[in-house]
Amino acid sequence: MHLIPQSWAHWHILLSVFPSVGLIFVLGFYLTGLVADNELLKRSSLALFAVLGVLALPTYLSGDRIMVALSNDARISADLMGNHFVWGTVALAALAITGIVAVIALWRARGLGHLLQPAVRLVLALAAITLALMMVAGELGWQVNHHELRLEAAAQQTPQAWSHAHMILNHFPTVGFVLALVLYTIGLVKNDVVTQRTSLVVFVLCSILGVPTYVSGAASMWAFIDARVAGISRPAIEAHRDMALATLFGLASTGVAAWIELWRFRHLGRFSRPWLYLILGLAIITLAVMAETGHRGGQINHPEIRTAADALAADPKAGVTRAIELLINHVIWFVPWQTVHFFGFSLIFGTVLAISLRVLGFWKSLSFAAVHRLLPLGVFGVVMNVFSGMLILLADSSRYLNAPTFAPKMGLIVIGAAAVLYFSFSERLWKVRAEDDAPASAKWVAALVLISWSGVIMGGRLISYL
Repeated sequence: MHLIPQSWAHWHILLSVFPSVGLIFVLGFYLTGLVADNELLKRSSLALFAVLGVLALPTYLSGDRIMVALSNDARISADLMGNHFVWGTVALAALAITGIVAVIALWRARGLGHLLQPAVRLVLALAAITLALMMVAGELGWQVNHHELRLEAAAQQTPQAWSHAHMILNHFPTVGFVLALVLYTIGLVKNDVVTQRTSLVVFVLCSILGVPTYVSGAASMWAFIDARVAGISRPAIEAHRDMALATLFGLASTGVAAWIELWRFRHLGRFSRPWLYLILGLAIITLAVMAETGHRGGQINHPEIRTAADALAADPKAGVTRAIELLINHVIWFVPWQTVHFFGFSLIFGTVLAISLRVLGFWKSLSFAAVHRLLPLGVFGVVMNVFSGMLILLADSSRYLNAPTFAPKMGLIVIGAAAVLYFSFSERLWKVRAEDDAPASAKWVAALVLISWSGVIMGGRLISYL
């Protein structure tokens, strides 16, 4: 099985992303528990800090062993590997200390019946320091074996920044999904609403992050193909790209289902138990697809994890994505999908305009709950645009990925979509009745949503003219 490591290198690749990327998500859970003053969420987060602390040891040992294996590779810089080892050791030591303090905080809470505030704050401070150290160690680690990050710009059809972005982004949906699934299961077992809502929000965020992850991956592909990086095969890339498309569908399905339940909760005040279990099933299937996608992606640039049992693709023209790419290039298919794309943007902008204007003080004859009912139209528009946009991208990757407004457009999609979550999560905003004024913080979010989606539309339209 791909989730069972076959070597020290395989161990290190699987484990090393959790102390760094996982720490970001657990820290987010922890802060949510502190703000909501939810004991279960705080204790669950402390337990996850402890688990990450335990992972520090096998991460260190596997990293130490892989250094020996890679020391004879002439393409790998000994200085870069040494710097990564030093920073990684310091960061893992800090993570282990954070985990130990978290265990002590949980242990002391058993006798007292509640968590002590000094211990809670200490874990928060240690986690923040550890995260900073992990960011440095992670950046150095990614550069050790990813030679495309140091290619000459002239050797690439797309900017090198896309490859770098993909190295960073691709771990977030995967690791975030694992931790959200763990927390979601705890919330279901304990029937804790705050934990369930927090997990659902993370599912939605992971699905949003799936869009720039997929796009940056498509751009990174050309860095390998155009520059003809030694040891990198087009068939391996195509196999990974097929699974990446399946992952995008899985993330979208889980994210939309999670958002629908968050939206329904606002109006009904309770969750639907069958729907929660449906989300659980979708999440498990999506995680399995992501695991296979990650394994195939790892095989592209990490030949040291390949085994004799791995069946690598051989035909560079095979694959579902390649077939779609050839098909969508025909005008008879491209024009309808572009029409769907424009219609989706109309739905999105019409919805966010109506809701944002109410938050900003217009149409005060309506309560916020009334305009909140419009949100499913906008989400439907987002789904239309994600899938039609991916198909359009496949038709002419080079033109879109090199357009100066395309990268800002991707960034604004993430900001705009994530900000819309606030409309279904804010307690203060939900209580705004007819003739009431929205809180000042909600007005800032509404302005951000309007600016972001306006920027997305302008960025998309300017592609044809720049």
